[in-house]
Amino acid sequence: MGKRKLTLFKISSSTLLLSLLLSLIPATQAEGASYKSCLDMRKVFKYGVALSSSAVNKGSGPIFQPRAQATIYKQNKKLDTDRDNIVCELPKPKTVAVPVLPPSQISENVDLCKIQEVSASRGMTGAGFPEWDSLTAKNGTVKWALIPIDFPDLPGEKNFRSRIDNETKLLSEWYETVSGGKFKVEWVILNKWATLAGNSKDYAIPFSVNVNKAPDGPKLFKDAMTAADPLFDFTNIQTVNFILPKGQTVIGESSQGFPWDQVVKEHATKEGRISSYSIPGQFFDGPGRTYWSYWAHEFGHAIGLPHVGSSREWSDMHAWDLMGSQDGPSRELSGWLRFIAGWLEPDQVYCRDASTVENLKLSLVPLSSRDKGLKLAVVPVSKTKALVMESRRDTKFSCPGSISRNGVLVYLYDATLGHNEDFLKPIGGMGRPEQFNACGSPPGKDFLLRAGDRIVFEGIAVEVLKQSGQERLLISKN
Repeated sequence: MGKRKLTLFKISSSTLLLSLLLSLIPATQAEGASYKSCLDMRKVFKYGVALSSSAVNKGSGPIFQPRAQATIYKQNKKLDTDRDNIVCELPKPKTVAVPVLPPSQISENVDLCKIQEVSASRGMTGAGFPEWDSLTAKNGTVKWALIPIDFPDLPGEKNFRSRIDNETKLLSEWYETVSGGKFKVEWVILNKWATLAGNSKDYAIPFSVNVNKAPDGPKLFKDAMTAADPLFDFTNIQTVNFILPKGQTVIGESSQGFPWDQVVKEHATKEGRISSYSIPGQFFDGPGRTYWSYWAHEFGHAIGLPHVGSSREWSDMHAWDLMGSQDGPSRELSGWLRFIAGWLEPDQVYCRDASTVENLKLSLVPLSSRDKGLKLAVVPVSKTKALVMESRRDTKFSCPGSISRNGVLVYLYDATLGHNEDFLKPIGGMGRPEQFNACGSPPGKDFLLRAGDRIVFEGIAVEVLKQSGQERLLISKN
């Protein structure tokens, strides 16, 4: 595509970023502390502390995601009564199914809301309809490779699995969740380092650009694949995710290639060709950042999903869509992008033209839940614009923040804009304090509507009447 796909944001300096992160973390957490009881610990670590991100709860029922902090865990190991390497885990409350009330006006044909994109940037990705004809599979079960690569002068560490096993698990769970079970990733991992022919300095890539835009990009990709080929069976592998030795500085941000990149299309292993690849760099070893969200973001482009907004300048939707920023606090895929990917069933989408809305009441179930019901409401206000509504919740993929992310997100889809443009814009948020997060991304506005909140856009009012396990909305002409 000729444009970089990775979303990176320079806040201003490392000092400012560090102060932002520490503003979310009490001093006792940053310095280490021993607690007398779980009651005391949860005043600082709301969901407990795990020895590592791969710790698995042995208790009954799901728990909220604990903070992975080995030092704090070891100082409070006495509180780990079930010896599962998690202290003071907090179980999630049991939910009682609430009947989903039907809309007060029946939905129109969902095709009415498949707004045709007319942007000048539509190319290898699409921000609107018609649904993009992906160059690689986005449905069914696929195989991904995880291949560690090192260099003669920069060998990899022995225990690299400790930093990637949970990342691969989260990637698989995320795609299965956002696709509604339509897309599943199985991992094949090479358990030894594939050593490239050249020294590390021969492959330096300081910034994230597509493979053909980096002078050493094609060489790094081809040499990595050549080194791995004798060690790895590439049969039916869709995409390859390489990792580098811990602490490396050769790749500053990242390197990635897509199904349309010539070097990717032309390279063949003994077992065949792959469709895309990625290499996370030093940037992703920073505080709050994750490999899995980077992998998810880049592969989103490989299947034709566009970049929401600029890749270098922060915009409001970046906090709410992983295709805007892999470091955004919600780490969700918006309902609109699920819609254009074909990952929402027709009966999960409510559609009605703004001109026919008459005090419409409808209920939305949380976007990433398994609940049956409507997950997206689309109200076209013109031939090229639509109001979009969806119910959001904090999920296991979210990173810690200063506010709850439970409520209704209302945003505008603009079909005249596309890839690397603000074709999705959240509405509301006026007069609210900024939300801070521990993801390494800038603070942003709280756009979520909660019970009693109301916004108006181009003569259409949206009000949240009630919140429980779902949200009841009133959509009316203002």
